[in-house]
Amino acid sequence: MARFVFYHHPQAENFSLKFSSASVAEILSQREQSDESTKLIGYPFETPVYVLYEGDSEIESAQDIDFDQQWLSDRIRDLPRAGQVVAFRLVELLEAAVDVRDEDEFRLYKEFEPQKIQQALDHVSWGAPLPTVAGEVMSNLILRHSLPNANHRTGIAMLQFCIESVDPDFEMPRTHVDDDSWREWVDPYIVDSKRLITVRRNNLRFKQLEELDVDLVERKDGIQIRLAEFELDMHWREALSKYAEQHESHCTDFGQAVLERAERDDLLDRQGPTKQEFITYLEDGLVERDFREMF
Repeated sequence: MARFVFYHHPQAENFSLKFSSASVAEILSQREQSDESTKLIGYPFETPVYVLYEGDSEIESAQDIDFDQQWLSDRIRDLPRAGQVVAFRLVELLEAAVDVRDEDEFRLYKEFEPQKIQQALDHVSWGAPLPTVAGEVMSNLILRHSLPNANHRTGIAMLQFCIESVDPDFEMPRTHVDDDSWREWVDPYIVDSKRLITVRRNNLRFKQLEELDVDLVERKDGIQIRLAEFELDMHWREALSKYAEQHESHCTDFGQAVLERAERDDLLDRQGPTKQEFITYLEDGLVERDFREMF
């Protein structure tokens, strides 16, 4: 039977795995040194494994944020114009996702970090073939994780807008079954995306688990990461780069799949937008859009 541990604490999903050991004394020492709120789980394998989880003591509800103009302006005023426009649309998308769901059920796991949006835009190959540009927009927004939730849903929406900036008549194939479920053709892309971004941030922690003979790590959404399938033995900076490249390629494949499913093979070799063309479309092409229809 596979030996698995949880990545997110099963009773407190805002707590994530930070350290593991076969030694009670070592895990307690790590806990004492931590400046964060912590929780411990002992896994009763033949040789027990102890895991330290760190996180915030409370998860905010979406109803705790007031999505008003001043709230957003205070957070994006120092960004270049492109970053401001994308941040504005991302927050509109997040607000729409909250409107579609019950606010009490929509949790905010982190602070809004708009400076990461500009970082994402700086890593896109603007003017490359359309699936590449759209995929890299989606990937880099997901990788930077600027929003407190819904980064995959808003990332896919931005991929759609990127395609529309080249062809405003593009009709996006439906990606959701309902509020909680992706369509069958989309789900494998989301699952593998979440695996890649989790390994990317945790290669050394997962290597430590592997050395303790742990086989699987399971995320809060039931996604299992089989450690033997990933290269973990590298410096964390190398892992950030390696798995970012894999994630970009993965999202580019998704962009191609979107175009093929929409029966728009004519767009596969079309040149993608420049940054300015994309930003102009976000500013001028979405004025009458009801983003709730996208979720």
